[in-house]
Amino acid sequence: MQYIIGQILGIGSTVCTIILPFFKKKWQILAANILVNLLISLNFILIGKIGSAAFLCMVAIVQSIVSMVHDSKGTPISLVEKILFLTLYVGFGFFGIVTAPGFVPEINTTNLLELMPIVGALMLMFSVFSKSEQTMRKFLLVNATIWTIYTAIVGSTAFFTDLVCMVSTASALIKYRKKA
Repeated sequence: MQYIIGQILGIGSTVCTIILPFFKKKWQILAANILVNLLISLNFILIGKIGSAAFLCMVAIVQSIVSMVHDSKGTPISLVEKILFLTLYVGFGFFGIVTAPGFVPEINTTNLLELMPIVGALMLMFSVFSKSEQTMRKFLLVNATIWTIYTAIVGSTAFFTDLVCMVSTASALIKYRKKA
């Protein structure tokens, strides 16, 4: 039952992702991003894929909230905050790769697949820190491509979310491109 609920949440994130890149304002994109990351994080946890992906989605939620607060106050995101989120993304990303049998951490080569969520999360980080909505969409497209491959390999219905995100983001990039 838990697995089914997790997969339903993955499908729910797909529905949200269809409209996410079509929002015109940054705060709308960020709010939708928070919901999508919450649903995907719960999806990974409930289907038993608790690893770097679930933790990275949680960091993405916090980063989006911080960005929304800064945007509402008209203040820039500080270098310290950028470094903090970079550290969190890389640190939580390696959580799924490094195991600690006994007291000696070692690289678990079977979990090298967990590098993909790190790269995807960094693309999201660059997206959220972008000032322009079009730049956000470009980073979201790279993010969605990486996550599509990852979720297909781990067998999550969030695969459909990422696939839809790729298509809808590409469509939004075309729709909102500046005519030369």
